Amino acid sequence: MPSIKAIAVGLLLGSQLLYSAAAFSTTGTIILRDNENAICSLPVPEPGNTKAYSFVNAPLQCERWNDRARSIQLTNVPSATTIIMSESGDCGRYSSNSWLVMKTTKKQTNSTIIAIEYLTTFQKNQIIEPGLQMIDLQIKNEFRDKVSCIHITTSATPPSP
Repeated sequence: MPSIKAIAVGLLLGSQLLYSAAAFSTTGTIILRDNENAICSLPVPEPGNTKAYSFVNAPLQCERWNDRARSIQLTNVPSATTIIMSESGDCGRYSSNSWLVMKTTKKQTNSTIIAIEYLTTFQKNQIIEPGLQMIDLQIKNEFRDKVSCIHITTSATPPSP
């Protein structure tokens, strides 16, 4: 009986390692989920870089993800990474649309799965959960299933002493 447990645990750990190696980048990953728990993984750019992931304008990181994201999860995202979620396809923060800006506040930020609707309940500068802060937001209409773009900016690596 103990050998069956050992085999089961080994298989479980092995499958998790394979999944994590395929799903996550070395600089961190932002994971979006839709209403059926389908996943769109967005690699975080290298330190000091910016990357916009539009679900409307080519090139598309995830096909047919415009207005689908229901939740967000951060995995190993570096400190001082700014994340903008916008209903505009160019990630713009316009006066007529909804958007929010979050920032990571610890070295490697891992979050729970957070409903996008829940994010809209926070105020500016409020802590969402340990390591993640709401910097600014403007919610004009319901933001659920309205995300069209995610803009990620990482801070530069400090120079070596």
